[in-house]
Amino acid sequence: MAEMLRPPLDEILTGELNDFVRAQLLTAIAQLQTGRRYFTYNAFNVLLDAELDTATVEDEFDVDRQSTVVLDEFRTLLRAVEGS
Repeated sequence: MAEMLRPPLDEILTGELNDFVRAQLLTAIAQLQTGRRYFTYNAFNVLLDAELDTATVEDEFDVDRQSTVVLDEFRTLLRAVEGS
């Protein structure tokens, strides 16, 4: 049986997220009033969308793989992995 790939959201939280990336995303979420902010990292991209109130994590190497969550949930997840 083939191993299921973890969603990009899980992967960025457990792999690519460091203090700089976390701080950058938390600051952008706090400042986001309208429009969208797009961040490109090594293996993942993050789109913050104020109108849709969502955060989408995309796999840089497989455009069909992405995870979308409500901005508040994304903020909570970012804070939860802080200092781990």
